[in-house]
Amino acid sequence: MAQAAHTLNGAAPAAVERFYHVCLLGMLASGYFAVAGSQALDWPTLVLAGAALAARAAQLAGWVEFTVPDGWVTVATVLYIGFFALDYFLLSRDFLSATVHLVFYVAIVKLLTARTRRDFLFLELIAFLELLAASVLSTNPSFFVFLVLFLFFSIGTFASGEIRRAARRMNGRSRAAPAVGKRLSWLTAVAGAAILLITAALFFVLPRTARAALEKLAPNAARVSGFANELTLGQTGELRRQGGAVMHVRFNGAAPEGLRWRGNALAEFDGWKWYNSYAKPRVHHPVQGLLKLVDDDQRRRPGRRLDYEVVLHTPPSDALFIAGLPEHLRIPAPALVETPTGAFKIPLYEAENLRYVVHSYLGEPAVAQPEGGNLTEMERNHHLLLPPVDRRILALARELTTSYTSDYQRARAVEEYLRTQFAYSLAPLEREPADPLADFLFERRQGHCEYFASAMAVMLRAVWIPARVATGFLGGSRNPLSGWHVVRASEAHAWVEAWIPGRGWVAFDPTPADPDQGRMTAWYRLSMWTDAFDMFWQEWVLGYDLDRQLTLAFQVERGRRSLSLRSASDWWREMSGRLERSREAAVESLPWLLGLAGLVAVLILAGPRLVRLHRDRQRLRRWQRGEGSASDAALLYRRMLVLLERRGHRKAPGQTPLEFARSLPESHLAQLVESFTLSYHELRYGARQSSAVRMAELIGQMAPRRG
Repeated sequence: MAQAAHTLNGAAPAAVERFYHVCLLGMLASGYFAVAGSQALDWPTLVLAGAALAARAAQLAGWVEFTVPDGWVTVATVLYIGFFALDYFLLSRDFLSATVHLVFYVAIVKLLTARTRRDFLFLELIAFLELLAASVLSTNPSFFVFLVLFLFFSIGTFASGEIRRAARRMNGRSRAAPAVGKRLSWLTAVAGAAILLITAALFFVLPRTARAALEKLAPNAARVSGFANELTLGQTGELRRQGGAVMHVRFNGAAPEGLRWRGNALAEFDGWKWYNSYAKPRVHHPVQGLLKLVDDDQRRRPGRRLDYEVVLHTPPSDALFIAGLPEHLRIPAPALVETPTGAFKIPLYEAENLRYVVHSYLGEPAVAQPEGGNLTEMERNHHLLLPPVDRRILALARELTTSYTSDYQRARAVEEYLRTQFAYSLAPLEREPADPLADFLFERRQGHCEYFASAMAVMLRAVWIPARVATGFLGGSRNPLSGWHVVRASEAHAWVEAWIPGRGWVAFDPTPADPDQGRMTAWYRLSMWTDAFDMFWQEWVLGYDLDRQLTLAFQVERGRRSLSLRSASDWWREMSGRLERSREAAVESLPWLLGLAGLVAVLILAGPRLVRLHRDRQRLRRWQRGEGSASDAALLYRRMLVLLERRGHRKAPGQTPLEFARSLPESHLAQLVESFTLSYHELRYGARQSSAVRMAELIGQMAPRRG
């Protein structure tokens, strides 16, 4: 393929030809990285396609030259026909994935073998198919970046391609302008910006009606384990080392501090792991997406309530994470499962970015109570079961609670002991102990939340208080750029729920505060910007539908009506106040404004001249190094004419350069001008680059000396 450009486009200008191939490679690379960002491609396809792009880029840069024999391509194509069936039935087992693999195979082959116009047309089509596949597979906001790049590269490709075709029709009689590549670049930039502005305006008018179809074509392929029906000691500590966003929450009103986002509650413990045996759940069926979860007595109960919307990203399990006791829930699911421990799950729901709206009760207890308001004997015994534990744990539990009479006081005593006498740490275990809780309480005396929660639950059961471990997330931070609260994997948490007679299940948190929590690093501040962009992408691109369109239109109309309903006197009074405040501010900042205006005036007047002088110095240095070209000859000659005009010698319009040189009075200056003119002819018509050095030296001698 090394001679592809010469074989195909002998009549096309070289600058246009190079611009076309660079833009076409940019289209393919944009489509490739857009698909790669979806994380839906296997690593062999990514590596092979990336290597083909790198090889093509190296060839365009002139670093390598190679030709792939046609026989090899034929054999590889025949083999891939059989591989496609194998891929579809045994490997990918999905028509979309197998088709994407086929598209990338064709892209690799055409990248390495393109010679004819038809080959390059195939590459343009493949680049479009790559981007189309990315639009189906990707929910990452990086897709927008590659979409914009693809747009600009495609405009450049089609514009330069049309020039190539016109040049071939003229049989080589066309001649490229010296700056054709720069002009094409500007045309591409302006056209791309105009298209972006128009499509951005149309986007908010036309809702995305195909979102459901795209989700059917590309269901969520993988889920991250972490909040299933078990919790192994050490598991939450691994999650807390991850910083990815698990969910975003938007509150209707002020958000309380330290909310616990409950995902599950686990009642059985084997010494290492908390889990739930199978129990018959309760199934709810939302009516038009709306679900009532409590009776009227609970709804009339006094206490604080909270409304919020949750966007759950790539759900770590089928559990919903809810703060408080949910009274009403709005969710796009046909069924909702409520477990005996008060957790809510959506079975068989595979879509990413699950949205649900919750109306919660935040009074105590914020956990659903069993029917009848008390535990049955079976439920009580179930929450008192203990595996064989170290006798020191039982003795410590009795020692901490012996002086208290109520279960609530005993639970608070255990909680306070763990919070004040132990340290928080994410350090991994150096060795695996035989009894992790005994090692935590009597040896290490530090750990992360599931050790504290497990120790408290076991000690409460040791003094006959029913207890279980709840898992989820704690807190979250508000992003001031987007207004959403972000809850990250690093905020995974475990706490204790104890049964207190007369109060029900009450939450206790024995884990001390993390000493590293709340540190505002530069990386954290940067993540706020990326998080805000990601939420804008999720809300106004992936989630933009007819409901969003109507909401936006309603807000615009409400704003228009509020302006039109205001009286003229109110409007004039407000405008007068603003003008008065603006005048006072202008008087205070007048010196600064005058200085700024002067600086702007200097830049406007002297800026172009300074830029031109800087550019001329750069060119002079280039000429002095012998890097001048034939196109630079006219620039050097005009510079000489400027110097001669300052000395009173002006060239007549009808004079040739040599006639003008010989018309000057005999002097040292005339000799310099004649030598300069001869070097000018050598550079302009003979392309002798060494003449540029001589011309630069002569200009230096002609310039008037100072001092």
